[in-house]
Parts: sequence; C-alpha cells; structure tokens
Amino acid sequence: MRTFPRIASVIAACTATASLLAFAPAANADEGIITSIKSFPTSSQTRENLTAESTATEVEGDSSWGGIETLNVPQTASQAEKDAAAAEAAKKVQDEAEAAQVQSQMESASRGQARSTLSYTETDGSVSAGAAASIDRAYSLIGQSMDCTALVSYALAARGINFHGWPEEYANVPGGQIVTDGSLQPGDILIYANTGGWNGGAHYDHVALYVGNGQAVHGGWNGYTVALAGAMLNQVTIVVRIP
Repeated sequence: MRTFPRIASVIAACTATASLLAFAPAANADEGIITSIKSFPTSSQTRENLTAESTATEVEGDSSWGGIETLNVPQTASQAEKDAAAAEAAKKVQDEAEAAQVQSQMESASRGQARSTLSYTETDGSVSAGAAASIDRAYSLIGQSMDCTALVSYALAARGINFHGWPEEYANVPGGQIVTDGSLQPGDILIYANTGGWNGGAHYDHVALYVGNGQAVHGGWNGYTVALAGAMLNQVTIVVRIP
C-alpha cells in the first residue's frame, strides 16, 4: 500500500522538472548570445556619450551672444516721450508765431519812423466849425470810461462823420488828409505807433484828438478813462486833418 504513494511523488517531481526545462533559456556557445525559447519583440537602446556632449557645448569666455539692440522689433514711444514730443512741437509753433509777430512789429516801427520825420508845429490859422465841434465833444467826454478809438469816433460824429476802426485805420477817415508839411491844428487826429502798448495794441496802438497848446484829449487813459493830457508829439506817427 505504501508503494503507490512513492511512485506518484516521483512522477509529480519529474513533471515539474520538465516544465521548468521547457521555459529555461538555452545558451549558444558559438555566438555568446543568450536567447529565449519564447519569442519577445527586439529592442535596442543607444546611450549618448555625455562627456563628449558636454565638451561640444563649451564656449569661449569672451563670446558675444548679442544684445537687445540686435532684435528687430518695433519700438513704441512711452507716454512721457510722446508728451515731450508734443510739448516740443507746441513750443516750436509758439516760437514761430512770436518770431512772426516781432518781424511784423519791426516792419511797422520802420514805417512809423519814416512817417515821423516831421517836427510838428502848431499854426495860427483859424479852426473850422467841424474841428470846433469835434473838440467840444471831446472835452465833454473827459472823465468817462472808453477807449481811444471810441473817443475819436464820438468826436468825428459831432461833425457828421460816422467812422470807427483800429488806431491806424483813422488815417483813412472819410474826408481826411495826412499832413505832410509839419503843421498842426486843433481838431487834427493824432495816430501813434509803439507807445508801449498801454492801449492794447501791438504797433499802432493809440489815437487821440489834438485840441491845441500841445495837448490832446485821449481815450483809454489811466484806467480806461478819457483825459486831457500832453499830445506826446515826439511819438506821433501820423497826423490826419479834416478840412
């Protein structure tokens, strides 16, 4: 009865050994390569030479890698740069305007100087009725508030002449004649250039009515009022007379 169990154990051991041998790799002594009885997909792996690679990336210490100036990118001005450019452009326009104004004033002064070569002297001739009416009206306005052109326009209106303009435009008053002989009569219109701008003008800046004895009635005088004061004959540019 004990023989059968021993035989069964021997058979089981032999079977297990045969199974292991079926999957065990066999050596090929000729090629030195171990292969497997069971087929597996072949693969290969290439290892890089890390030492050689490291050597290949070395560079000289003074090598130039370029800078931001080598980049071809659009340059956009900052807001501060834009504001500075706008301010510079505005200043240029202002400088040009001021230069043009100075040039205009110089030209006007030159014309005024050419017209002021006369030394005006009051004559003993009789005063016309129209001139007397203008003088009376100018005296009546002393102390009132108005500029020089308004004063002369009121004086002209008293003799029936309706005219108003800038100071230099009174050289063209209807019926008026520019005096060229140096004479001066009460009722003459005095036009001034470059008196300092106290009447608001840049070149021909004042007009007054001569009343005799070296005096004239001025509008816009000392606080924008009408006043009797010196005729400033050394500054007169044009004298206009209405016969």
